[in-house]
Amino acid sequence: MYKITYVPTGHVFELPDEAANELKEKFPDDYKIIEKNGKKVREVRSKKIKNVNSNSIYSKVVEE
Repeated sequence: MYKITYVPTGHVFELPDEAANELKEKFPDDYKIIEKNGKKVREVRSKKIKNVNSNSIYSKVVEE
């Protein structure tokens, strides 16, 4: 059994392995796995890269 959180609302669900993995694959940004079979899990989330217009002031001010 996996314990997952639906990130937008904060609701916690306990689901079977197959269902939790399916949700995580389909919606990776919306669900976060908290526990796998009673053991706590730390998930590393990758940062999204923004597409920035090169003519804007943002690209001149912020270093990437």
